[in-house]
Amino acid sequence: MLNVELRPLAAIKAYEKNPRQNDAAVDAVAESIRRFGFRQPIVVDEAGVIVCGHTRWKAAQKLGLSEVPVHVARDLTPEQIRAYRIADNKTAELAEWNLELLPLEMAELQGVGIDWSLLGFDQDELAKLLDPGVKQGLTDPDDVPAPPDEAVTRRGDLWILRNADGTEHRLLCGDSASATDVDFLLAVEPKKVLDLPAGTDIKPKLLPVHLVNTDPPYNVRLEPRSNNAIAAGLSSFGEPGMTHHQGFDLHRRPSVAQPTHKKLRPKDRPLANDFVSDEAFDKLLHAWFGNIARVLLPGRGFYIWGGYANCGNYPPVLKACELYFSQAVIWVKEHPVLTRKDFMGNHEWCQPAETRVETPDGPVSISSLREGDRVISYSRNHHAIVGLREGLGVHPTSRSYRGMMYGVRAVGRVTWCTPGHLWSVKLSPAAASYWCVYLMRRGAWWRVGKSKLLSTWGFGVKHRLKTEGGEVAWVLSIHPTNVEATIAEQLILAEYGIPTTTWSESASSRRTLADVDRLYERMDLAALHANALRLLADHGRSIEHPFLRHPHTRPKVGRRTSALVRACNLLPHVMMIPAPDGGQAVRWAQIDGVERCSFDGTVYSMDVDRYGHYVADGLVTHNCFYGWREGAAHVFLGPNNAVDVWSIKKVNPQSMIHLTEKPVELAVRAMQYSSRPGENVLDLFGGSGSTLIAAEQTGRRAFLLELDPLYCDVICERWCKFTGKEAVRVDSQGNQTPRSELVRAAAGRGQP
Repeated sequence: MLNVELRPLAAIKAYEKNPRQNDAAVDAVAESIRRFGFRQPIVVDEAGVIVCGHTRWKAAQKLGLSEVPVHVARDLTPEQIRAYRIADNKTAELAEWNLELLPLEMAELQGVGIDWSLLGFDQDELAKLLDPGVKQGLTDPDDVPAPPDEAVTRRGDLWILRNADGTEHRLLCGDSASATDVDFLLAVEPKKVLDLPAGTDIKPKLLPVHLVNTDPPYNVRLEPRSNNAIAAGLSSFGEPGMTHHQGFDLHRRPSVAQPTHKKLRPKDRPLANDFVSDEAFDKLLHAWFGNIARVLLPGRGFYIWGGYANCGNYPPVLKACELYFSQAVIWVKEHPVLTRKDFMGNHEWCQPAETRVETPDGPVSISSLREGDRVISYSRNHHAIVGLREGLGVHPTSRSYRGMMYGVRAVGRVTWCTPGHLWSVKLSPAAASYWCVYLMRRGAWWRVGKSKLLSTWGFGVKHRLKTEGGEVAWVLSIHPTNVEATIAEQLILAEYGIPTTTWSESASSRRTLADVDRLYERMDLAALHANALRLLADHGRSIEHPFLRHPHTRPKVGRRTSALVRACNLLPHVMMIPAPDGGQAVRWAQIDGVERCSFDGTVYSMDVDRYGHYVADGLVTHNCFYGWREGAAHVFLGPNNAVDVWSIKKVNPQSMIHLTEKPVELAVRAMQYSSRPGENVLDLFGGSGSTLIAAEQTGRRAFLLELDPLYCDVICERWCKFTGKEAVRVDSQGNQTPRSELVRAAAGRGQP
């Protein structure tokens, strides 16, 4: 039985050679003792020297206690005491949290008045533990309603969007370049701002901004090229009648001047400020980024999404505004983007300096190409080599890269590239006879399986994903017979310990879903995850680039149709890539092999005008500028292995309502990496409202500015449908009106 006695604190002595540094924990332990009492005695030897409990001893001194509970270790030798002193500290480090149960236990403490500082977790650790994750709404988060014929919103209107949890988002129809509008949006008391006299020098108290996630849709240099836009005389070039691409279209096809729809659609409308002079755009950038710098807390992050054309425009202005540009995050859209321009953006930092690129004057090193140089390209639509005489312009860039390179071998040549490099691929006629071994994941579960490479569903793995509720899958290897595939599957089970049990019920084997649950309950899921990562690496696959995702089971590749497949997912002998065959001719050549080697050096990328390809093929990407406001240590809450290439499927172009619409998942990831639940996120260009929906899903508070009243209506309707709640408008006079009343009134005015 443990004997505990009270001793004067002054009679207890610290061990002079204590190797444990514990000063940082004293405050938390002192507060715990103050709230819960001294529940764990200090262990001392017979001389009163501390064996275990130095932190509790210092905490007792901080609290001014005169006596503390003590246990005297009389039965231990001096050597055992030395060993126990070290073991007591070290064994505590060996324990780990169950990160599935801990958040549940923490959630039980929310709302009962517990001081979180008592638990010893810092602010960022608490943010991760208490993060509610991504909540679903009543609609798909990427569903965007069409703009109304007439806007309910008026310039200067402030919308209050309060959800069921009481979180209040705001949307202001205003100008992101205006400091007054930004202050009104962020004011602690917006009503008092409306009451201020015109021209006053009084500055309202503002709410703190913890993160900026925004996408300036200006100077993208787009021009509406639909029949409706041309017929209506709508152009982005400012003055009526001034056109650029439209003039080329009219010259080639005069019939494009005939409208195809009675009403103008979003794609028919030009963007405001889209074609402005360099001087005017520079002023806009200083105004926007100046507002961000003025309201963003020091050390807090920003994500400013922008296309390749702005790679040179943003950094100088960010620096002038004391916004630290840390790096570019690349958004991989997963398939080419058909824009209003003549070419598709298509670049990744992907190939080494020795890569030879075909130009009209012969092959040159990719590292020698400069802005505006001309290269030969490839048209996927016409399956032909183009630009043989004059070439197409390129926009090269480069960076340092350390990792695996993939050598794709076909027709006796090898081209090296990074794992994420995309290739146009078709399946060979032999593909139908092959079997494959695959790795599939669902949450923390992993399993290995085999199937026919192709079935009536397309890829056989696609059927497995659908029927078993899998999330992602990788094809590890292909085999000419079922027997060879079975042997490969069993070897993986033996070497990596990854089960082959399917995640669906089977009448023949009498297996139930409860049986599957029990199997994974008995497994060490952390070890299973580590083994799965090792398996992927051993087979040259990338955790960042699954071959198939459910429900987006691309690539839809076959013997007749081509699709884009990443280098790390290429399958020799059953996949073919285009190869020049003299003049404009191209033939589909079988991939003979994919080699791998380590690389540490500079890699290069090119954006190729119009067709987006050079002879080695290319990748569709979209740049994002990530950084933080200077003046404090920056806050980053993402995982240690977060990468700067985000593979997130873009919104289907056919369903896009806003011209620069982003998937909500982009904003969700930015918020999870650089903000905590309950913090404030600013978007100066609200657009279709993706930032708002992401904030709603992740428990953040969104503040949006949007210049176009029509898109303010889109944002409000999108949020209302997603949450089932009512938005309230505060007009320039301070009057509050529910949105439903305004919509009914507008509908009444529109009736004959």
